[in-house]
Amino acid sequence: MSPQTRTDAPRALSRPARVAAIIVWSSFLAAAIATMFCFAFVDPSALAAGEPPAWWGPRMHVYAIGFFFFWLVGACAATISWSLANARRRP
Repeated sequence: MSPQTRTDAPRALSRPARVAAIIVWSSFLAAAIATMFCFAFVDPSALAAGEPPAWWGPRMHVYAIGFFFFWLVGACAATISWSLANARRRP
């Protein structure tokens, strides 16, 4: 290939590859945030010893709060995915 026909511009991803990358990246970020918050408030060694934190209420309350928290994180990830997939390309 001659130097005149060579281009240094990166190739654009195909539409399926772009969608897959958006979904994988946003779900990774959502999982990272959810894990960070979960283990910031819950000590795994205390759970293994059978000593939940003092601020925990009945177990069903904790499960409900956790469910709604992760649902919120999932909704944020879906919103990010949607906005990235529908973003207009800028020159």
